[in-house]
Amino acid sequence: MGWDWLIALSLFIAVAGLTPGPNNIIAMTIGFNHGYRSALPHLFGVLVGFPVMLLLIGLVLRPLMDQYAGVFLVLKYASIAYVLYLAWRIAAAPTDAEILPEDRTPPITFWQSVAFQWVNPKAWAGALTTVTVYMLPEHYRMSLGIAVLLSMLSIVVAISMWAVIGKQIKRFLAHPNHVRMFNIAMAGLLLVAVGMMVI
Repeated sequence: MGWDWLIALSLFIAVAGLTPGPNNIIAMTIGFNHGYRSALPHLFGVLVGFPVMLLLIGLVLRPLMDQYAGVFLVLKYASIAYVLYLAWRIAAAPTDAEILPEDRTPPITFWQSVAFQWVNPKAWAGALTTVTVYMLPEHYRMSLGIAVLLSMLSIVVAISMWAVIGKQIKRFLAHPNHVRMFNIAMAGLLLVAVGMMVI
């Protein structure tokens, strides 16, 4: 276990965490429509959901992947269906001008965000790549633990950054029609991000 391995793993996790994907696009949309604080349930949901997913894939699912390929195919299509539903919710979300402040709720809750990791193709791709490419056979559990800790750090930075970006963009899009266009664009981006992972 050397510095070259740690640097390679850190770079992969940082790039995977900071680049556009479903979690970051959702964070940006929440930040835009509701502000940074409203993105915290999503942040904590990812912070809990993805590390648990990474651990379970690394410790339980990896040995079973070759034997039960059909299960993962079903999961893939379930993931696509859920992301389509989430994209529709984002695109159809009412603008601030259409609803009262007390009725403005983010499109995803803490528990939904935790569960979403299991149908998030980018999360699956990141977790599978981590456990199949970057784990050290001679120090498997230790390297998996380090990967989990690095992923948690990356999640906090990435979700916060994208939510703040969304909040800042809001200052330039004050008209309800602009908000509607932004939401539709984010829904489209969500579909593109998922499409790139499943094709």
